[in-house]
Amino acid sequence: MTPTEAVTNAGPLIYLALVGQQNLLDRFYSRIVLPQAVYQEVVVRGAGQPGAEETRAAAASRRYEVVTVSNRIAVEALLDEIHVGEAEVIVSARELGIKRVLLDDRAARRKAKAMGLEVTGTIGVLLLAREAGLPIDLKHNFDLLIQNGFRLSDHVYDTLIASYS
Repeated sequence: MTPTEAVTNAGPLIYLALVGQQNLLDRFYSRIVLPQAVYQEVVVRGAGQPGAEETRAAAASRRYEVVTVSNRIAVEALLDEIHVGEAEVIVSARELGIKRVLLDDRAARRKAKAMGLEVTGTIGVLLLAREAGLPIDLKHNFDLLIQNGFRLSDHVYDTLIASYS
């Protein structure tokens, strides 16, 4: 797989850290961008929670690039449909010319796709790892994610487990 750039929301950072797989982002993406609102959510307000220290360290070492969105009006226009971090992800991607965003929320994913962006999320990153031949226990990871509040329909869960068994 050719490395690519991605702008990420908090969910993939938190959930991948929760299952001990945040390092997959470095493996599959040559450039990881975090809007300021995402950094604040994960590292500052999320201090002590999964993903906080991993994200802080990655930003401090410049493996993750923290950016400030220029077009605040575009962010504000999206806030009636999605949260600020998700809005900043979409606007940052457009400002930086990055085609891939990492989002888990359904409404945010739908909005990003409607704006011409390619969308992946926590599950997609785990599937990339499995497809790359890494020893990822999808069932274990999915179960742990669900136990910690990740929403995954029974149908999608069953289909993915059956497809990758």
